[in-house]
Amino acid sequence: MNILKKVVALFYAFCQKQFNDYKVTELKKNFGKIGADAQIMYPFKLIGGQHISVGDGFYCGESSRIEAWDCYEPANQNFEPKIIIGNDVRINGRCHIGAINSIIIKEHVLLGNGVFITDHAHGDSSVEQAEISPNERPLNSKGKVEIGRNVWICENAVILPGVTIGEGSIIAANAVVTHSIPPYSVVAGVPAKIVKCIHNS
Repeated sequence: MNILKKVVALFYAFCQKQFNDYKVTELKKNFGKIGADAQIMYPFKLIGGQHISVGDGFYCGESSRIEAWDCYEPANQNFEPKIIIGNDVRINGRCHIGAINSIIIKEHVLLGNGVFITDHAHGDSSVEQAEISPNERPLNSKGKVEIGRNVWICENAVILPGVTIGEGSIIAANAVVTHSIPPYSVVAGVPAKIVKCIHNS
């Protein structure tokens, strides 16, 4: 009986892998551009793939979401979003990247598990919009997001609209980045503040 259970488990695992590989192959066809040797772990959610460009050597862990919204029906809005991801970017599991404007992630960036990067929000904090269901508030962007080369964003960090992170910087776990960060900085906290400067000799 134990042998039979092992055989069934192995067969199930094989079928699951084949199914996941098929889903990923189909997903890759929906990107505007996807580079060589790209690896995407399933499950994975893709919205607006035609507005998303991914470089060579890309890796994305399971249960991640990359979304470029060109329309938002609840508020009857249309956008021209773009997400550009450079070469050798590694995104670990459960990450969420969402754009209605522009998000650019340059080469050799590493995202830890659970990182959230967005260039927009559901409405604002006005009294008028507080009376509207959050899901029906118009989406608005306070600016583009750009992540420089060789940036490391640790687990569960949040990068908010209008932020540029300079190359070589490190964003600590659970940090919430609300303002732009100069190159070669280490930031931490809520809201994130510079705790160290890395000297580039």
